[in-house]
Amino acid sequence: MKDNDIREEDKELLLDHDYDGIQELDYPLPRWWLVTFYGTVIFGIFYFYHYSIADGVDLKQAYGQDIQAHKKTQQAYLEQLSKFDSEKFKSHAKTPEMVGLGKALYEQNCQSCHNQNAAGDIGPNLTDAFWLYAEGTPKTIYPFIIKGNPEGGMPAWGEYLDEDEIYSVLAYIISLQGMAHDKKKEPQGEEFPLYKVE
Repeated sequence: MKDNDIREEDKELLLDHDYDGIQELDYPLPRWWLVTFYGTVIFGIFYFYHYSIADGVDLKQAYGQDIQAHKKTQQAYLEQLSKFDSEKFKSHAKTPEMVGLGKALYEQNCQSCHNQNAAGDIGPNLTDAFWLYAEGTPKTIYPFIIKGNPEGGMPAWGEYLDEDEIYSVLAYIISLQGMAHDKKKEPQGEEFPLYKVE
């Protein structure tokens, strides 16, 4: 910027340094920017005092408390969900649309471990009379679907599926009881009578 390019009213803002013939004008910063900047500084001072000097909330502790509260709420929900309703199961098991929904959910969530038509793969065969963690009845299978078995690689599906979806999956699994497979996983667990919907 050359001297003859500067407006007369701006000449008093001209800084006295010169870089390769380039001069600068010392325009004041916008008021909104200054207010934001100083407001941030003041907020930072109070924030630091509250969380580092005064007895403010420890963020890690608060996070831990929130996690514990969430787990308690989730556990209470799972406990409530785990109460098996035999009439609701029978209603789902006798409704083709619900069994069809159960099949779709099974193929989406369960087939990767239990194979097509529940013949068994990583997870056990769900069509024979042998059970590892249940007794082959809807009442004993239902809570296991909800709570799962993390040590055995079975997710707690109660955290992902709602009640109708769980009953639908259960109805589909029960509909496969006694199904013959050309290739199926060897029996695992204790033998129980095959369950039939009455």
